[in-house]
Amino acid sequence: MTRFSTFLFCMLLINRADANTPADTLIQRVRVVFKFDPSVFPESWQAGSVLAKGESIDTTEIARCKLITAKALNKYPSPLLYMNLKTIYFLRSEKFFNVGFGGTYTRDALFISDNGKSLGYTDRFIEQSIHHEFSSILFNNYGWLLDTSSWTKANLPGSGYTDPEAGVGAIRKNEASQELDTALAQQGFLTQYAHSDIENDINTIAQNLFSPNPGFWNIVDKYPRIRQKVNLLIRFYHSIIINFTEAYFREFEKEKQ
Repeated sequence: MTRFSTFLFCMLLINRADANTPADTLIQRVRVVFKFDPSVFPESWQAGSVLAKGESIDTTEIARCKLITAKALNKYPSPLLYMNLKTIYFLRSEKFFNVGFGGTYTRDALFISDNGKSLGYTDRFIEQSIHHEFSSILFNNYGWLLDTSSWTKANLPGSGYTDPEAGVGAIRKNEASQELDTALAQQGFLTQYAHSDIENDINTIAQNLFSPNPGFWNIVDKYPRIRQKVNLLIRFYHSIIINFTEAYFREFEKEKQ
C-alpha cells in the first residue's frame, strides 16, 4: 500500500472511530487519546521528584491533531508502528520535575503537548514532536544499530553535551531552542537543544528527517559534522526498514506546512 493510499485508509479509520467515540481514535492501529487522566502516566512518574502533571487538550484542537497524527504515522510502515507504538496521548500541557515539556515517551507510548497555534504549537511543531519522541522509542529498542561512538566523534573536540539532567536542565534554563543554528552546526549540533545530550541530539535530527525545518538539508550539505550524523541516523533507520533512505527522507522537503 502506498503512503497516500495508507493516508486515505487512516482517514477511514478516523471516521469510523469518530462514529463510536467523540474524541479518541485509532490511526494505523495506534490509539490516539485526548482526555487526560493521571493514570496514563506510569506510577513511577507520579511520585518522588518527577511529579508528573497534565491537562486535557482543548476540544477545538482534536480534529487538527488527528490529521497531523495521520500524516506523521503514514511515514512509517504499519509493522514498525505495531511493534513499537501503542498509544499517543495529546495534552494541553504536561509537566515533569516542575518543568513544562513539549513531549515525552514511555516504552510504547508518546505524550504530545498542543496548546494551540497562537502559542507556537504549529502543525510542524506537533508533527516534529511525534517523530522526536518516537525516535527515542526506536533508539531504546534498536540502539545497537546506531554507531554512537562515531556519533559522538562527530562533535567538535571539546564541544560535548552540556546537560547532566538529559535535557530537563536545558528546558529549565530556557536553553532548549529547536531553531536551526549554523554556529552550532559547525560544532556538530543542529540546535541548542541538541547540544544538551546525545538522545536529544538524535531526536532533533530525526524530527528534521521526517518533517524538515526550512534550510535543514542546506545545513546537512554544508556542515560535515551534521552530514556525518545524518548519515549515521539514516543508516540506523535503513537497518530497521530498508525503504528508509536519504532519497526517501528528502521527499519530505517538498511538503507544504
